[in-house]
Amino acid sequence: MAGASDDHSAAKVWALIGGIASVLSILGWLGLNNVGELKDLVADSPPSSSSPAPYTSSPSDRIPDDSDTGEGKADEPDPEPSTPAPNPTEEAFEAISAGDCLAVYDTGRGGTTSVDWSVGAPPDPVSCAGEQAQVQVTAINTACPTGYGKSYWSYRSATTGDTTKLCLTRVYHANYCILGRQSGDSISLALMTAVACRREPVPVPYNQIMHITGVYRAPAGADANNCRRVAGDQTRYWAALVDDGATLLCTTIYQGG
Repeated sequence: MAGASDDHSAAKVWALIGGIASVLSILGWLGLNNVGELKDLVADSPPSSSSPAPYTSSPSDRIPDDSDTGEGKADEPDPEPSTPAPNPTEEAFEAISAGDCLAVYDTGRGGTTSVDWSVGAPPDPVSCAGEQAQVQVTAINTACPTGYGKSYWSYRSATTGDTTKLCLTRVYHANYCILGRQSGDSISLALMTAVACRREPVPVPYNQIMHITGVYRAPAGADANNCRRVAGDQTRYWAALVDDGATLLCTTIYQGG
């Protein structure tokens, strides 16, 4: 039995020697000198392809926001609409009513082709029975009638684009003055004008200041001969039928200082 045991021990020794020889052979093949270098080589080796890669999110992976859940941000109030700046001229036109009388007249500076009103916007109405009344508003925002002593005044708002149109009829007062344009013996009366009764330069193309001597209910066939104030009156008169022929307006060239 002792011999068998010795043989077995010897076999283990030879197997161990064979194993060491194998290791040394492998180290030589790898270019390593000892087991420590093999350990370092194993520690520095990268992970095998079977090692799981670190997780990175795909482009489709994102944190959900309110649009994913259907829940929006808290409702914010809509901004207040801007309020147009006040337009005093438009407001003044809109404040006028048919039947109002105004202290407004044509200055004559627009010549015979246009009207130059004495103010930029309608003033407060005045009494139609008073001498301040120079025109009466007969209609608003409609086709205005035409004729002697009739005109219109309109204003288009740059803010709203709306147009307000006032139809006007001239109101005459005895002893007031208007402008005239004399050519030879004929004088054309500027029936929407008003001017101070004093001798001073007048706007072109006018060349006369005409004094209103009377405002009468016109008889049938009325003309300048109906303007005589007394028997034997030799004054030269120029007349016009206004208010659709219902009123006789009598004038003469102003002779005052």
